[in-house]
Amino acid sequence: MLGGASKKMVDQRLKELEAEGMVLRKVISDRPIAVSYELTDFGRSALKILDDLRVWSESNKL
Repeated sequence: MLGGASKKMVDQRLKELEAEGMVLRKVISDRPIAVSYELTDFGRSALKILDDLRVWSESNKL
């Protein structure tokens, strides 16, 4: 579990984010399989919006 999310759930969401162009998946090793993820330019462009949403939700106690 990662923050209450199952591995399957996290894997599925990462696949969706990769398909949407938000993250880039890099294979580090084949055996054993090891991958890393990083934000694309498109993904980084959402950071300001997400931070603004976080600030808004905290100020409204949501």
